[in-house]
Amino acid sequence: NAHIGAEGHPSIHDIRDESDAVVLACGATKPRDLPVEGRDLEGVHFAMEFLHANTKSLLDSNLSDGNYIDAEGKSVVVIGGGDTGTDCIGTSLRHGCKSVVNFE
Repeated sequence: NAHIGAEGHPSIHDIRDESDAVVLACGATKPRDLPVEGRDLEGVHFAMEFLHANTKSLLDSNLSDGNYIDAEGKSVVVIGGGDTGTDCIGTSLRHGCKSVVNFE
């Protein structure tokens, strides 16, 4: 991660002066909910909730704290695609999920 404009880091003006274009690829951290039956059932999670909890637990304790949504041995369905969907698939496979299906 970059701290643009912070002390010891380039400013946005420095970056713009040295570049032909600047692309802000921050990602969406606010999920778009689906108004479907069963959305509120246990085991249905937003992608960023799943990924953030996994990454934090991995960095804090190498997953030993158990503070993540575990996909081990589970049949996982990922609804949505792009990088976030792919990250969810990869994380589920690393956990040792039983199977994974993706609906884009």
